[in-house]
Amino acid sequence: MLKELTKSARTDMKPKDKQTEIIAITSGKGGVGKSSLSINMALMIKQLRKKVLLMDADIHLGNVDLMLGLRSTHTVDEVLEDGVHLEDIIVSGPGELDVLPASSANARLLDMEDVFLRKLAQEYRRIENRYDYVLVDTGAGVANSVLGFLLGADKIMIVVTSDPASVADAYAVIKLIKNVNVDIPVLMTPNMMPSHEAGEELYKKMRLMVNKFLKSDIDYAGTVLKHELIARSVKTQKPVVLHQPNASASNNIRMISKKIMQTPRRKDQDKKNIFDRFIVNKKVPLEWD
Repeated sequence: MLKELTKSARTDMKPKDKQTEIIAITSGKGGVGKSSLSINMALMIKQLRKKVLLMDADIHLGNVDLMLGLRSTHTVDEVLEDGVHLEDIIVSGPGELDVLPASSANARLLDMEDVFLRKLAQEYRRIENRYDYVLVDTGAGVANSVLGFLLGADKIMIVVTSDPASVADAYAVIKLIKNVNVDIPVLMTPNMMPSHEAGEELYKKMRLMVNKFLKSDIDYAGTVLKHELIARSVKTQKPVVLHQPNASASNNIRMISKKIMQTPRRKDQDKKNIFDRFIVNKKVPLEWD
């Protein structure tokens, strides 16, 4: 009983007239450090005294829980079939960060009928007032399921490396997003770069292509340098912003997080939650040309 009262009190902590911001973090291809950056950004935003939920939406290859050494005792199947609440799947990670792990779901989630997604949306409404920000770590690439989460976001951060394949695939993602809705704010973060100057140059080249061929624009969130400290933090399951808060990498992530938070959200977005939006946007026809 006490547990339920505590949950209810926590749910009502956030003013009901303040809408949760949904930030999607994505990439054109895997292996660019997207999930590590998502984790550290979520922890940094929480350190800035905001209430944060990190949602691993990469159902096939999600590894946020593994990177944090977490394990959920329940699955989405139990929410749909056994009456388990969505909040029971959420686990508390390092820094008291709330995490909704992808390992609690399975590939069925991506192809669920609307009736099941509406059930998840209904469950999410029980807890959505608890958070100021939901960071959605999407799968890489341009699958319909990924685009469904991206098109439902208030703002999108795309992680890119200097690898030509990463650049080309990131541009393909931006193109699809802008073809559907040109007004969604997209910010680019060059990752694992040799210098800040190299990151800025990569952004300028991408922005030039977006300006010229898509008649649109993207913003610059900041550059994360390639550093052994970050690679070591992934291997040890110890996020750099928690265990090395004064390191240059942590300072990079702090500035990027503030930039994302300060960027105005899209103006046309409704007040539906992330699952309600996914129901709508997973059906949006994609324009490839």
